[in-house]
Amino acid sequence: MQIRQARLGDYRAIYQLVRQAFEKSRISDGQEQDWIVAQRGTGQYIPQLELVAEKDGCLLGHVLMTKHETLAGIPSALYLAPLSVRPAFQGQGVGSALVKAACVHGAELGYHAAFLVGDPRYYSRLGFRSVAEFGLENCSELPDIYVQAIELQPDALKDVQGTLHLSA
Repeated sequence: MQIRQARLGDYRAIYQLVRQAFEKSRISDGQEQDWIVAQRGTGQYIPQLELVAEKDGCLLGHVLMTKHETLAGIPSALYLAPLSVRPAFQGQGVGSALVKAACVHGAELGYHAAFLVGDPRYYSRLGFRSVAEFGLENCSELPDIYVQAIELQPDALKDVQGTLHLSA
C-alpha cells in the first residue's frame, strides 16, 4: 500500500470511495463526499493534506485535513475530516496509516495541532485525546469525548485556553 497526495485524476474515485465508506455509517449525513468537493474550493484547503491510500492502482482510503480557525493562542491548526476507507479494506490499518501520514505532513508544514470529531475508541489509539483533557471547552452540542485533538508540535496545546467550535 502506498500513501500519496491526492491528484485531480483521483477526484471522481475519491467521491465514490467516500460515499461508499459512509453509506452504512451510523453517524453520517450522507454529504461527506460533497463536503470534500466544497472544501477544495476554499482558502482552508491544503492540497498536500489530501491523501489517498492506493494499492495496485485502486484507492483504498482517503483523508482530508483543512485549515481551522480555532482559538487565540494556537498559531495554526487543522481539522481532520473525513477519514474514509473502502468497506472491503476497513479494519486492515488503512485508516490508521492515513491519519498518521496526515499528522506527520501537517507537522512538517508547520501546523501545531489537529482537531476532529470521531470515535475515541478508534482515534485514541492514534494519539488523539478529548479537547477537555487539554483544558479546552467544547462549544458544540457533541459530547466532549467525541471532540478530540492531537498536538502536532510538542506542547502546542499546553498553555492554550478557550472555546473550540467544531461540528460533525
